Amino acid sequence: MKPQFAAHTPPENQPNQWHPLKAHLGKVANRARRFADKFQAGELGYFAGLWHDLGKYNPNFQKYLVQCEVASRSGGAEPRDRVPHAIYGAKLATEKFKPLAQLIYGHHGGLPQETHMNNRIAELDHALHQEILQHAASEAIDLEISPVATQQLMGLFRDEYSYELLLRLLFSCLVDSDFLDTETHFDPEMAAKRGSQIGVTNLWETLRTAQDELLTKADDTPVNRVRSQVYQTCLDAAQLAPGVFRLAVPTGGGKTRSGLAFALAHAVEHELDRVIVAVPYTSIIEQTVEVYRDIFGQEAVLEHHSTVKPDEGNQEDARSRQAQARLATQNWDAPLIVTTTVQLFESLFANRTSRCRKLHNIVNSVIILDEVQTLPASLLKPILGVLKELCRQYRVTVVLCTATQPALEGESRYLEGFTAGTVRDIIPKAMATEHFTNLSRVHYTVPLEEWSWATVAQHVQPHEQALVILNTRKDALAVLDKLLNPDSDHIFHLSTLLCGQHRREVLQQVRDRLATHQPCLLVSTQVVEAGVDLDFPVVYRAIGPLDRIVQAAGRCNREGRRVEKGQVTVFRPQEGKLPPGEYHKAFKETSILLQRENLNWDDPSIFDEYFRKLYMGIDTDAQEIQKYREVFDFPEVATRFKLIPDDTTPVVIEYDDRARSLVHRIRRDGLRAGDLKALQPYLVNLRSREFRETEELRELIAPGVWLWQGNYHRTQGIEIGDAAIVRDPADLIF
Repeated sequence: MKPQFAAHTPPENQPNQWHPLKAHLGKVANRARRFADKFQAGELGYFAGLWHDLGKYNPNFQKYLVQCEVASRSGGAEPRDRVPHAIYGAKLATEKFKPLAQLIYGHHGGLPQETHMNNRIAELDHALHQEILQHAASEAIDLEISPVATQQLMGLFRDEYSYELLLRLLFSCLVDSDFLDTETHFDPEMAAKRGSQIGVTNLWETLRTAQDELLTKADDTPVNRVRSQVYQTCLDAAQLAPGVFRLAVPTGGGKTRSGLAFALAHAVEHELDRVIVAVPYTSIIEQTVEVYRDIFGQEAVLEHHSTVKPDEGNQEDARSRQAQARLATQNWDAPLIVTTTVQLFESLFANRTSRCRKLHNIVNSVIILDEVQTLPASLLKPILGVLKELCRQYRVTVVLCTATQPALEGESRYLEGFTAGTVRDIIPKAMATEHFTNLSRVHYTVPLEEWSWATVAQHVQPHEQALVILNTRKDALAVLDKLLNPDSDHIFHLSTLLCGQHRREVLQQVRDRLATHQPCLLVSTQVVEAGVDLDFPVVYRAIGPLDRIVQAAGRCNREGRRVEKGQVTVFRPQEGKLPPGEYHKAFKETSILLQRENLNWDDPSIFDEYFRKLYMGIDTDAQEIQKYREVFDFPEVATRFKLIPDDTTPVVIEYDDRARSLVHRIRRDGLRAGDLKALQPYLVNLRSREFRETEELRELIAPGVWLWQGNYHRTQGIEIGDAAIVRDPADLIF
């Protein structure tokens, strides 16, 4: 029987189990308090949770819930006229404690622009609002703010930017608490699967055992000696106080495992909750996750990257399929997260609930920014601003991890970096320089003349094994076209035109051929050049940014087992185009450096000079993110902050039987918790133009989930037409 005031309708399998509103408010409030207690804001979280659904005391909303339930049981459509509820709790907050107003107003629709919210609140029926408050008071809901909440706010407020980040984290506490309690009501079985019984201490003990065994069995080679020294130095540094660290290790120096060893040992030492590994390319995620799961097991690692975007249009109830899709989103409640820099930073500047839900779980964590040099220079000011505040106030340690370290320390007129002297080197500079010298494994050649695609193919074809890296997907397909013939079973292709599972299989085939000395030619975009464990004797790299060239060279003679040095050729394409903007500016700076006589490619200090010059020519807040953060315009910040300027939308590829089975079940049952994670290996991201122009080639099978029905080639991947693949920002970052 329905209580007088309910928060949600009954689950499908329990038709009489309504969700009492008072119980929902209390549970959300207490959970939000626990989440916010991690950063001394528990009372703020509590009252945000207590007031978030006050509008459901509206008698009209209760009638609406009954209509929803009747429609659900009879198989009819949900009522078309929604009854907004979040606005009433927001109105109370504007009267009692204004900092909570935007959080409550946006707990379904997303953090709002303040003026828009105020205008909407001003239009409310005052008598109805008073009636709602009277009903809430009748159930003993506390409508007066605690003095402790004010004290907590003043203790955390430093400036507009610190206040803005605090609101985001409180919003995350509220949204996640609301979603978790709602999920527990509708699907307790799925809710029980959230979280992890494994902690960072368990992970560290497992890694330490595996690493000791690996180092004991390793051959005595220069590469393995460096890896052993890097690992031990990382363990020593893990005892240092939380803050910002730099991990500079040459390619092949064991950065993936040693960096994680630092992070886990550091988390154990300082009682931090989790480690978040953020990488720029999905191809690196696929390899990194594979390495970690080999060590820890399948379920110990949460992989979160190219996720489906839930349709958040229906915000005022939790019975629609859209709402169920929202409930299935990730909240990062695991001890080890592997994600993309796109997912991490666009979430930190987002305003939508599905993106913001996870943010409170960044508190008390170690963030490893792998291949940190790939962060867009035009967004560095807001990115570094948030990272500094996370380290200052929220017990976060940041690890800047790459062989080609950018110049992010020190403040100048061009870049407001980390305060000089605050970034600590995990590997001391002298030791790092020695490592780079000892692991010099390639010889660079830079031909003076430009090469056509046919010329590239002529140079590549005589080799049994070679890797070619191009600047765009179109360029990669053009070279592939020159190489392919009916007998080309040894020629492979990698780019974001391939879904993740397809890339995994290609990489495994390539590794197998390299290990058994079989013919193998790989044509790729930048997705392969950083963090992907490949070892070719010869690499051809189209000229591009200096750090990309050196990263590409890390795929050549990686293990240092060849008698002769590997050969890296940096060529100037006669055809094709460079991606515009920062990439083009970096190309120009690289071209100047390449004119130097006796350029020492193995000197890590050249990157400090290179990046400082690069930042001089780029506005590090080109989208004016900081200006809109100052006035708490959350929608505008979210719109402007894009690591990939052209939005992408994923489509599902029915690549294998597992994908086909998953698609069939989603069509039948709708999205459930875990489905978005299961879909990730089968997604290809389409740019907005590509998505618009392929409407007839895709089908909506669940809210936000599109199934690709066009061609998918076993070598080239998704086929979307020549005009759509001139350049792909996703290849540069995602």
